[in-house]
Amino acid sequence: MSSQAKNILITGCSSGIGHTVALGLEARGYRVFATCRKQEDVDKLSALGLNALRLDLNDTASIGAAVTQVLQATDNKLYALFNNGAYGQPGALEDLTTETLREQFETNFFGWHELTRQVLPVMRANGVGRIIQNSSLL
Repeated sequence: MSSQAKNILITGCSSGIGHTVALGLEARGYRVFATCRKQEDVDKLSALGLNALRLDLNDTASIGAAVTQVLQATDNKLYALFNNGAYGQPGALEDLTTETLREQFETNFFGWHELTRQVLPVMRANGVGRIIQNSSLL
């Protein structure tokens, strides 16, 4: 499969690694679906020529809607998922509440789990797929 035919879904593309990887893979001929939580970031990515979608890892409906859009646009052909959307929670352990850490895990772990669970059947059906996990906290 040439890079021209490879579709990749990337989370956390508003800045940093996700943003850089999305632009780099697009420049190399991959069909990138770059996702962000905030609509204004989606608009910025679209202005750069990327296929940009809103995807909030804390919202199962948002995850499902983004996966549906990608699979419709690619005729159910997804080569890779790059789980990159995440955030760090700075602070001393004794200063962080359990609720604060639960919210972080909702994004950095459970959101990824749900997204991965939704794309795995498609990858298996196609006999190909890559899942890359990139986070400071899993």
